[in-house]
Amino acid sequence: MNSKILPLLFLILSFSVAKAQTGSIKGTIVDAASKEAIIGASVFLKGSTPPVGAATDQDGKFDITGIATGKHTVLVSYISYKNKEIEVTVYPNQAVLINATLEEDVANLQEVKIVGQRQTFTDVSVITEIKKAEQIAVGISAQQIQKSQDRDASQVVRRVPGVSIQDDRFVIIRGLNERYNTVMLNDAITPSSEVDVKSFSFDLIPSSAIDRIMIYKSGAPELPGEFAGGVIKIYTKTVPDENGFTLNLSTSYRSATTFRDAKDYKGSSLDWLGFGAKDRVLPSNFPKTQTIINENTPSDRTLNAFRNLTDFYNLQTKTIKPDLRFSVGFNRNMNIGDRKLTTFNNINYTHTNQYMPTEQFRYLAYSDSTKRSEIQLNYNDQFFGQNTRLGAMSNWGYIINPNHKIEFRNLFNQLTNKETTFRQGYSTDNGREVQNYAFRYESKSIYSGQLSGTHDVSDATTIKWTGAFGWTHRDEPDFRRFVSSRNIGSTGPFTIETLQGSGASLTRNARFFSKLNEYSSSFRADIEHRIDRSGYEGDEKMQIKLRAGGMAEYKDRVFSARWFNLNNPGGVSSEILNSAPEQFFSKSNIAADKLYYVEHTNTDDKYKAQNFLAAGYVGAFIPFSAKFNASVGFRGEFNRQKLQSQERGSGVNIRVNNPIFRALPSVNLAYNFSEKSLLRLAYSITLNRPEFRELAPFNYYDFNFDVSRVGNPNLKTPSIQNVDLRYEFYPKEGEVISVAGFYKGFKNPIESRIRYSGSGVTFTVDNAKKAYAYGAEVEIRKSLKEITTSAFIDNLTFLFNASVIKSDVSTGFTGQESNRQLQGQSPFLINTGLYYTEPAIGLQINALYNVIGKRIFLVGDNAVQPTVYEMPRNVIDLNIIKAIGRRMELKIGVQDLLNQKFRLIQDSNLDGKITSVDESYQKYRRGTYSTVGLTYKF
Repeated sequence: MNSKILPLLFLILSFSVAKAQTGSIKGTIVDAASKEAIIGASVFLKGSTPPVGAATDQDGKFDITGIATGKHTVLVSYISYKNKEIEVTVYPNQAVLINATLEEDVANLQEVKIVGQRQTFTDVSVITEIKKAEQIAVGISAQQIQKSQDRDASQVVRRVPGVSIQDDRFVIIRGLNERYNTVMLNDAITPSSEVDVKSFSFDLIPSSAIDRIMIYKSGAPELPGEFAGGVIKIYTKTVPDENGFTLNLSTSYRSATTFRDAKDYKGSSLDWLGFGAKDRVLPSNFPKTQTIINENTPSDRTLNAFRNLTDFYNLQTKTIKPDLRFSVGFNRNMNIGDRKLTTFNNINYTHTNQYMPTEQFRYLAYSDSTKRSEIQLNYNDQFFGQNTRLGAMSNWGYIINPNHKIEFRNLFNQLTNKETTFRQGYSTDNGREVQNYAFRYESKSIYSGQLSGTHDVSDATTIKWTGAFGWTHRDEPDFRRFVSSRNIGSTGPFTIETLQGSGASLTRNARFFSKLNEYSSSFRADIEHRIDRSGYEGDEKMQIKLRAGGMAEYKDRVFSARWFNLNNPGGVSSEILNSAPEQFFSKSNIAADKLYYVEHTNTDDKYKAQNFLAAGYVGAFIPFSAKFNASVGFRGEFNRQKLQSQERGSGVNIRVNNPIFRALPSVNLAYNFSEKSLLRLAYSITLNRPEFRELAPFNYYDFNFDVSRVGNPNLKTPSIQNVDLRYEFYPKEGEVISVAGFYKGFKNPIESRIRYSGSGVTFTVDNAKKAYAYGAEVEIRKSLKEITTSAFIDNLTFLFNASVIKSDVSTGFTGQESNRQLQGQSPFLINTGLYYTEPAIGLQINALYNVIGKRIFLVGDNAVQPTVYEMPRNVIDLNIIKAIGRRMELKIGVQDLLNQKFRLIQDSNLDGKITSVDESYQKYRRGTYSTVGLTYKF
């Protein structure tokens, strides 16, 4: 079925449903004594599942539409006020008016003055948090997530202003790539989901578990000092909205993937669950590296060890089935005497497929006379990948009393990628056509846990603490690849290329095994003391807030790899050499006088790394007047990054030991023109540390790009100067309009670059000397209600944010041009969305658009290899949600409706622009992705 027609048909069907006879309830909630409006009071229909209600706006008003006719009980509640129940009768097409007052609950007033138990998941609460934040911030609430029905945090965070998602997983803020973001999960820094780069895969967290997401774009003493794009704080739920059990099931269709035939190698019986690595790793009794290397002729024990490994070539053709997603949620509030125990749990399973034909080119030097480059090689890849994820979240809260709360949060994900790549093409270097294969499997186990406490030790003092532990284990077992070739134009069979004697090659009949373990532990403590200013007693807005805190974190990583080639000692018959792969790689051909494996594990194929970070800060929030306030502070971070490895071949020790202390001051100023508008000005110094893999000299062969990737032990730690100016306007509840400008100055920024090594191309990283970026951004989050008399327009909400950025590397690498844009920096970013909600028939429709401007993918050497750019892609997503009764929802989504090509283009003529003369480096389409799912709440 055409994935573009599916949502359209359902949309037509949904609007053809006759509207039920419904009415509405609206009104105003005010304080009984002062008659002032109560902002953010909860107004819900008692007993409704899921809860039907609203929160009061800045004028104390609320409006609940689409209510079934008949008698209802309205429950009104707010912190430190007595709950009120009101009996009403709703009539068809009529509005019931409620103007109610709430009385202060004096007896319990001290007990409920606790931030930890306030509602943080509503649009009003998040907008209020953004408005009251002392830094420049944006965010999204669980209430907004529930409206959009996003399935995980990667989809949720796309709706946050100024944010885009790369590869459906990684966050881009203000056009900067993911290395410039720090992700915190419940106030603890997350372990990276990609062990080779600094990034967090947001699809690991189910949307139903998110309380809110806040993104801070300006520095503060209590925030980590390592960022330039933003600090992303994800808060998961420990206190559920209600007791319940939820079941979600969905299936997905990807154009050009689902139901087509693809080449796939035979794996493990546990691949479907994500635990197939154990059947691929080297067994514990496998001969040691030195044993194999020291053997002139392989022993029987060594030969048998290789014969017992998984078959090298076991290719099959399969029909790709639709994707599958499944999740179960269980939530509970329990009373233990006068204390409360809460729990929020989720188990989710995902199995997805991707078939992706990919075309790649590499070129010789550009000719000014012909205006073209001679092709060096051309590959056409048939890539088939299967991704499996098994995730579990279990969060617990123990509310001792209203002033003391303990929370224990756990997140575990088992992630696997199974990849089969069949490559056809040619190389003009040797005049050969090729048919190459790669069979890869990657398994990652990631755990993150936090134990935290919030304690109001007095009305004026709050203490918070968080202890965190993280563990990452990655196996890349038995990554197999081989090359077969024939002369260009020949019609003869492809011959598998073999190495003679003890020759080594990362591509020819190679088997690669690697293992990584990383452990991290941290602890932080924060204290805030509030002081009433004379003459402003009882006014929280005018309280002086003094803050101090500290944290310590330790990371330890151990990585090791082994690799082998199936070599020809010289006496193998031509019958074996010219045989098909299934015969060539037969275990019967592994013998001392036929083919045997030679180990080529080198001294740089392992490394150990450690990182110790200690930070302390002091800060103060000072309201100079009712309109003007300042938040100032100083953070000091001491970091010691260490790595131990050896140089390839020589075995000379490499010892990285970088003890660095950085002083990180910050200032945030705010001037409030009114209750609805303010102006912010911020300055901070931040930094960006290298990752372990970026420092390691380990040489890894990337089959997909046909390059080697290697680190750089000489990397420096960049520093960044940040200046922000932002005007914010809050028209109504849940609405915001803002305009901002920013400047960032980089010293020693880390960039990915291409290095020509004579026999091939290597991807590595290096420090440019200086760079800067400045830009402007606009954010609009606006309901269209009451703009016209149309009921249809009343149900629309419009979201828009856009950034325009100018960046320049004023001093680049040696032998590479200056005055170019910063690697990974997009010159513009646009996100916009239109949300339609019709409560009367339980219908929601969302349309989203996203585009990122042209950005540098890899920096060239200005001589042999030009700079490579990632080109813009226009992305449109559609989502439709339809309620079926009171407990079931049908969800239909279409991602990447336009299915534009992903394109890497090289700047062939080295003019710093991409024009018609510049040539393709890589291109492919991912395919439009359509999903149908059901959710049932018990």
